[in-house]
Amino acid sequence: MTGNGKDFRMQEIHTPSAFEGALWTTTGVRDALTIFHAPPGCYINQHVNMLINDWTLELYSTNLSYANVMQGAEDKLEEVMQKVITKKQPKAIFIVTAPSVEVTQDDVEGVASKVGFKDTVVIRPPIGGIVSDGKDEALLRMLDIMESSVPKKERTVNLLGPTNSTFNWMADVCELRRMLAGIGVTVNTVMTAGATVDEIKRAPRAGLNLCMYPYDCGVKAAQEMEKRFGIPYHDEIVPIGFENSARWLEQVAAFFGIEDTSFVKEEMKSALDFARANMFFTVTFEMTAALSFDNNNTYAVGISDFFKAEAGVGIVMCSVSSEVAAERIKKTCNEVLLNPTIEEKRDMYVSSAPMAIFGNFYDKKVSMDEGFKNFIFADIPTIGYLSTENCPFMGFRGAKYLVQSLVNEVYMGIFLETKGEMEGAISGGVVPWEIEAEQALMKIGEMIPHFVRATALKKLHLVSEQTAQERGTNVTLAIMQQVADKFTPTKFKAKFSAVFEDRGNGDETPDEVASSPDGEDVPIESLTFTMPWEDEVKDMLEQIPAPFRKVAVSNTEAYARKHSHNTVTVEVFEAFREELGM
Repeated sequence: MTGNGKDFRMQEIHTPSAFEGALWTTTGVRDALTIFHAPPGCYINQHVNMLINDWTLELYSTNLSYANVMQGAEDKLEEVMQKVITKKQPKAIFIVTAPSVEVTQDDVEGVASKVGFKDTVVIRPPIGGIVSDGKDEALLRMLDIMESSVPKKERTVNLLGPTNSTFNWMADVCELRRMLAGIGVTVNTVMTAGATVDEIKRAPRAGLNLCMYPYDCGVKAAQEMEKRFGIPYHDEIVPIGFENSARWLEQVAAFFGIEDTSFVKEEMKSALDFARANMFFTVTFEMTAALSFDNNNTYAVGISDFFKAEAGVGIVMCSVSSEVAAERIKKTCNEVLLNPTIEEKRDMYVSSAPMAIFGNFYDKKVSMDEGFKNFIFADIPTIGYLSTENCPFMGFRGAKYLVQSLVNEVYMGIFLETKGEMEGAISGGVVPWEIEAEQALMKIGEMIPHFVRATALKKLHLVSEQTAQERGTNVTLAIMQQVADKFTPTKFKAKFSAVFEDRGNGDETPDEVASSPDGEDVPIESLTFTMPWEDEVKDMLEQIPAPFRKVAVSNTEAYARKHSHNTVTVEVFEAFREELGM
């Protein structure tokens, strides 16, 4: 804030640490209690954070004084443990140590042994670690109370990764349970959100571990469970989007030797019916989105893949906190930010000009400050956000919900701003326009997708006049070009630049500009074929929307090999389409 008190900018916010990660993991176990061995300031901060996010839980603390920290706090911990055991009679106690306790090296394990409560788990998050380190440490320590001698249960899995801090975890788990039940597989244990102590103890009876959020946590616990209990794990596929949800479920079915995949076919047919009935491809192919997932890297990976490969949505920016996730997302997005500051996000929102933004409460605040209206909550913190099991991001229903949320948010934003008048006139303004600038604005308007045309033109018109007023001039072609370049999404820059580069030639039509290489066309001759195709079948690929042609080729060839065909013929192609319900 400057001296006059008018220039307020949001300050940098706290980045969750390993200690938060551990607490968010332990407090998700319903009939266990967590004791945060920490000074009151640390405890209050964590408790308030949990209340803000509407997490229902009980969290206890030793409330260490300065003297306790300096002289040792074993007696304080013993006192709190005895009170909790007597009054609450929990099924298990999780003790999470704060950084100050780690520095003084209190004998926490000794206190736990002295108290003698059977299922006590001591979790020491690493000092300086990130939130995923704390989650992994908590999951690993919980393995110590698991029963290694329990008998295996056929066709059962554990879902590793959901914690109190995972946005939408309840809906994701509900959808994956439904999908697994569709192929005859049941969920044994969810670690840890919503689980009971008994369920965690019986986790070793599952035949397979599935890492739901592999870019955030759970993989280390899965690896250790494979060593201790002989349970294999899968972490390769993120079940977000129609195609990856099908691949994820087919991988599980193959592991258990389940040959009947009719459920997968029915779900894919439902997905195609959904696409046909709503015609969303005609809208999403022209949309752009920014993804800000500082606390859920797995969502960033899965949603960027789905939007880019299946829905045709351009990902103009993605913010994550994991280097591994960042490298993975670079395949679908050129602008990937790793642990960015608020100002870096703000600048990227303005320069990339997404039609919709997925993020948390702070992203909402920053984007609103810059005039962005289309926002979808998809990460913590949320503050008062109601989430149910009916709105997953994962699975087949999750894919539908993501598309539904994006399309509805953009359309409703446009309707409210234009008051329903999609082709309404732009206000006349008070600043004179030079004829070349007016012509450029009209030509740009012809190139903008119809469903955002009114909003986009109003924005360009307003900023152009503001810029001219600041300079004390008319709206010139140079000002129009500067504004268009600043507020134009990347995928349209090449199209719009033609307006200014070739303004003297009136022969070029909007259709000719739109068919430029930036139009993302995928000609048949540019496709890679790994087996022979009949020419007639290649011609049939012209009927498939350009963004889907690469996927269509790879999936068709996979189908041909699966059914022992050496060449993709018309019969093979039609059989594959019939299997998909097309």
